Amino acid sequence: MEIRGARESELEQVVELSCVAFNPDGHQRYWQYVQGDSSYRPSQTRVVVVNDKVVSTLRVWERRIRVGESLVTMGGIGGVCTHPNYRSVGYASALMRDTIGYLQTIGCDLGVLFTIIPEAFYRQLGWTSLLLPGFSVAYNSSTSAAASSEWQGTDFNLETDLDAVAGLYDIANAQQSGTIARTRAYWDMAPCRIRGVLPTVIARRNGHISGYLNYEMDEKIVEVREVGCVPNEPEVLNALVSYLLKACAAQEIEKIEVKFPSQHPFAERLIAACNSPVTPTERSKMMLYAVNLPVLLRRLVVGWESQIAISDQAFPSLAVKLPVPSNQQIVIRHNADGTLQIVPEDADAVDLGVDLSDADFWQLLFGGIGWEQVRPDASVSPEIWAFLETLFPKRDVIFWVPDQY
Repeated sequence: MEIRGARESELEQVVELSCVAFNPDGHQRYWQYVQGDSSYRPSQTRVVVVNDKVVSTLRVWERRIRVGESLVTMGGIGGVCTHPNYRSVGYASALMRDTIGYLQTIGCDLGVLFTIIPEAFYRQLGWTSLLLPGFSVAYNSSTSAAASSEWQGTDFNLETDLDAVAGLYDIANAQQSGTIARTRAYWDMAPCRIRGVLPTVIARRNGHISGYLNYEMDEKIVEVREVGCVPNEPEVLNALVSYLLKACAAQEIEKIEVKFPSQHPFAERLIAACNSPVTPTERSKMMLYAVNLPVLLRRLVVGWESQIAISDQAFPSLAVKLPVPSNQQIVIRHNADGTLQIVPEDADAVDLGVDLSDADFWQLLFGGIGWEQVRPDASVSPEIWAFLETLFPKRDVIFWVPDQY
């Protein structure tokens, strides 16, 4: 058994293996993942080779993801598969373990994957699920009514609208925890076309685009996948809601499934317009792995210092042991000059007496839960409590569906 990056001469085997594992008609699709991605390098395709044959493979997608307000380097893992004749002997597990070393080599702070198999396989390898909330709402054209707007919803035009939408995405997601940073080249890549990254409709007024909506219809259900809007423009959202509901009426849609939190301003307007019961949903197939946890936390320091600066609070010098996974010892130190440091240990560090699960740790880091939702076992001073509330506020976490791989 040999585990390494694929060679150019082996990519045809990789594509054929993906067809065997996932989709016998996917030959062109899987080639486009390689040939149509300007960021691709053969080393990103990891393989297990036995007797000169590729028997197991996966793909690493190098991206940047927002954790809170900070951008960190992410290695997305997709297309994990083993040939049926070679399964159940540990090739995929060995490949996943080796890939962590590869992620360290290329400087990734975080591993992210989306699984279509039971999560237990990845959990035993140290991966943790991050729940992503959404909701569904029944649609009835006789009881739904959207607010009027001066903005007009029109079909997205690739030739004329893409530059404006790409810029709008950056504005709308600049501080949205969980989202991917999309370069302009990202929007042009073939994988993005395959996965439906481009929006369905845009909101326009006097030739100016200030919002977009991405949705897909399938028989009686519509899936709302992404929305973007300039800040503080409620009428733009009203226009997008109105356009969606008119489309639902025309297609006799019965249910709207939304793949982001119900607290999103678009979601709130949609729920009000539908005037129907809301059913919460969760996507639990997103999984995370800290490739190098101390380095990952250091990436967040600048964002944390900014949060402290805008909080108008003056914190004393202090050191706190963070409740981190795998019994690691990590201390966050606040210095007298207002700077922060991540250090392995500190004799004066306060032990919070908190035993967070791995899942709760990731939710705290991204903002799915805030520090006020953590209940420490030990007494914590008001200064430390306020300090941690500042670093770990509750916020919505969104990984837009079209960015899944």
